[in-house]
Parts: sequence; C-alpha cells; structure tokens
Amino acid sequence: MSERARALVSTIVVSTIVAATVVGAGPAAAAPLRALPETIRVNVSGLGTPSATIGSTGSSLTVTAADGRTLYRGAARTVARTNVYRLADDGVAIPDRRTAPNDPEERAIRRERLREARRAERELGPRAIIVVPFELAALRSPDEPIGDPILRADRVTSVRYQADDGLLSFNGRVFRGTLEIAVDDEGDMIVVNTVRTADYLASVVGAEIPATWMPEALAAQAIAARTYLLTHLRRHRAYDLEGDVRDQAYGGLGTESDSTVRAVERTAGVVATYRGAAIEALYSANAGGITEDSENVYANALPYLRSVPSPWDKLAETSSWGRTSWEWTREITAPQLRDHLLVRGIDVGEPQRIELLDLAPTGRVMRARVIGSRGSRDIGKDASRYYFGLRSSLFTVEVRPGGEPETVDYKDADRIRTLEGLGARRVGTSYRVVRDDDRKIVAFFVTSFTFELPARFEFKGKGFGHGVGMSQWGMQGMALEGASAERILAYYYRGIALAQVGGP
Repeated sequence: MSERARALVSTIVVSTIVAATVVGAGPAAAAPLRALPETIRVNVSGLGTPSATIGSTGSSLTVTAADGRTLYRGAARTVARTNVYRLADDGVAIPDRRTAPNDPEERAIRRERLREARRAERELGPRAIIVVPFELAALRSPDEPIGDPILRADRVTSVRYQADDGLLSFNGRVFRGTLEIAVDDEGDMIVVNTVRTADYLASVVGAEIPATWMPEALAAQAIAARTYLLTHLRRHRAYDLEGDVRDQAYGGLGTESDSTVRAVERTAGVVATYRGAAIEALYSANAGGITEDSENVYANALPYLRSVPSPWDKLAETSSWGRTSWEWTREITAPQLRDHLLVRGIDVGEPQRIELLDLAPTGRVMRARVIGSRGSRDIGKDASRYYFGLRSSLFTVEVRPGGEPETVDYKDADRIRTLEGLGARRVGTSYRVVRDDDRKIVAFFVTSFTFELPARFEFKGKGFGHGVGMSQWGMQGMALEGASAERILAYYYRGIALAQVGGP
C-alpha cells in the first residue's frame, strides 16, 4: 500500500458533502469489516454454458478430477460439453427412452433429441444415437469437431484446470489462476475462475471503465469495486461473484493494464464504510445528470445512497462510444414491443399505449402501465429498463403516428439500419447532379434517402444503468476537474468513511 493511501485511511473523515457497466444486484445487508481473502471464485460463463473450450497459452495444461486424479496432461485444448450426441457403439449405455420427463421444457428437449437422432440415422444408417449428459474431450486439431473422450458422466461433474506454463484460455478469453467446471445453484454447468483478489480487482477496474481515464477515477473505481466485493462475497454455493454486470464486469487478463494495477495497489485494503460496516457500493455508467435514492430503484432506503446532482455526466456527450449513455432514443413498433414483452413473460396483446403513472422527483419512472388489446400490466421501478429494453428508467414515451417522413443522409448508416429495422418504407432518394461546361449531366451521386415511418413507440431518455450511487462518467468528470478519489466517493456515497480492512 502506498504512503498516500496510508495517509488517506489514517486522516480522512468523510463528511456528508455532497455505471456495456451496471452493477446488477440490489442492495445487500451491511457487511462486517474483515480482511478480503487472497483469492476469490468468479463465475466467468454467465448464465450457464453447454460447452466450454479450455486450453493453455503455454505448452500444456493439466486437468484433474475432484478426487485429484489426473485426467489429461498435454498441449491439446479440451472441451467440456453437456448433452453430447454420440454413436451408440462408443460404449456408453443408452438412456432409457421409456422414462417420461414431467417438466414440459424437458419433454420438448427430449422430442428435439429424438428428431435429431432420426435425422442422423437416415444419414449414418441404423446406428443408435445416444446423448451423453456430460463429457470432457481433447481436441487434437483445430478442425476436430468433438474430440477424443476423456471423461463421461451422467451429470455435470467437477473438473479442474491448471496451466503448466502460461495462462488458461476459456472461449477466447485469458485468465490468471485456475479454472473449474462446476454446477451453479440451478444445476447448470458453469466455469469458475479462482484468481488472486488483487488480479480480479485490476481486471474489474479495466472492464468497468477505460484504463486511460484519470488516475483518481481509477482509484475511486478500485475502492468501489473492492467494497462491492466485500459486501457480496459468498452469495452463491459454488462461487463468490458473477463475472458480468449482475455483479461486476470482469474480463480476466484482457481488461488488466498497468494503470488499473496501480489503482488497486494505491488503494490496497481500502473500503467505503457507513457506521462501521461496508456499504453497498452501487454504481452505474451514467446517472443522466442526477443519481437516484436507492428506495426508488430497489426495496431498501439506504442513508448513504441519496440522490445528488451529477452534472459531469454530460461529459459522455464528447465521446463517440459513450454519447448514447448521456442521451438516447429507442423506437419500437407495437408488434416489436409485443414480441419483446412476450419473451419476458408479459402478454397484453398488441400494445396500444404506455402510461407513466409514478415518477421520482428526479424524473425516473417508478411505475409504468403498458395497455394492450388483451389487457394491461404494471411495471415497477427499475424493471422498466428490462421490460422495454431501455438504457435507464429516466425516460419519457409517446406514441408516434405512422406516415411521418424522415430524410436521412446517405452516410448515416446507423439511422438507416434503425429505420429499416422498424420496417420504414423508402419513398424517395435525393441526388447531387454534376454537369460539364455544356450543362450536360456527366454524373450524379446519392445524397439522402426519405423514409415513411410506421406507427411506433418513441422512448427518449438519459443515463445508462440504474442510476444509484456513483456515476462512472461523473467520476471521470470530477477527476478531470482535480477531485481526488476520496472526494469523488464522498460526493456520491453520503456520510461514508474509508477504512483499511487489510488484504489486496
């Protein structure tokens, strides 16, 4: 830990003065102060995966079973799969097809498997096709589709990977530490990375914000990420945290850099606290100019997660990749919205209008009602982001009639794709004519297109994410004005103090 960080912890008493990067979990109970562990376990495969290809960036890797048996050692990539199709003469017992599953989804899966088997039998002859529930295989060449079986089981089983030299790669990403095939709380196959906590934090900082941002912004992000980690440890049976925005974005080696490592080292062991307990250090990419009280987004009213102005969020407007986190527009036709809602379990028929019933003082939507041809459904708080496919709940919406014309520059490919996706009809094309000295036309160029737009819902909003706690664009804006990491954290998390808990 640097002398600056030691001084920070020993002297600061934080007053009540007044973040694709969104922490997805809601507020948790206050966490007791304790040293962070040297290593943590991170789910790096998302919501489960049917296939995980793992290899080494060095010359070889070692794969072991949960009981310590060495299953494989060599240079080949390995692949773990669920529900692998094999020919019956591979020596695997054929599952009893007379067993009727009770779950409708399982019955549908079984029917599809039988159809696949029949198609394969027509192509390969009358050889039975079986489904292996779990298999580990070695891929001897890049073109090999399945590989030589190493291990088979009637359910997903734990398999551990260690690089003999170099690092481990999983589906194109490189990770420090070890990897393990595990089973999540829902019984799905996942890949868990056991990694040094300091390395995890350095990767999170680089995944959540650009590594080129101001050092004080990186330091503030490091403290927030460490605090979030402390608060959310051990929330799952097989691992500590999700490696995506359901907890914190984590990219392995690919999102580390010298600047993010320095940010973690400069703040080593420092966390944000409120009345002696680690806070729920929520953050989002852009608060849209003002952050939100926690109870207007989640269930709990936390005294340090209070709404504060965040004028620096407008800085995102200067970034080609970040400007749509400041202001954005989403257009969607009624049939598109119907299908979008159906996938998310809401069936109101053809949507006819959307009413914004309750708004927070900041303007964020706390309750919306979608009214359709077959009924209506109320959507509460931050859920509107999910159900309407929006960047934030700070939005307005109106129904736009069909038949409106819009002229688009021929170079505006993004807008043209948007209009084509809406089903807009191209009704005109404008040209620039080039004539010679005799006024004869020698060339002409397309300059713009005119579209006739369909009836649609138009959402206009600001911000990206839930808007509670620290705004990452606001954090960068404050740092550019000379604010320290301590000042940034004190502004967005009211009444906090920084504490040294030990560890990375």
